[in-house]
Amino acid sequence: MPRIVRHHQTGPIKIDPNAPPGDPTAWPRDEQGNLKKISICACGLSARFPFCDGAHKCLNEDPGHVYRYDPQTREVIDKRPEPPASP
Repeated sequence: MPRIVRHHQTGPIKIDPNAPPGDPTAWPRDEQGNLKKISICACGLSARFPFCDGAHKCLNEDPGHVYRYDPQTREVIDKRPEPPASP
C-alpha cells in the first residue's frame, strides 16, 4: 500500500563494513564477527531506520488508499483514496 513517508535527514545514510564495532555506521556482525544480512526499512515506520525492525507487520491497509502515520505512535493519522496514476 502507498504511504506518506517524511525523512528529515539531509544527507546519505552511511553503513560502513570497515567501521569498528559500536560505531553507528558499522555494519551489523554476528558473535563471530561475520557480517550479517540486514533488511532496509521500506515502510517508513521502523524505530531503527534505516534498518527494518518489523514495524510493517502491524500494518492493516486497504488497497487503493494512501496512509500517513504518526511517527511516535505508528497510528494512522490520515487515510485517503489513492489518486489515479499519471499517464
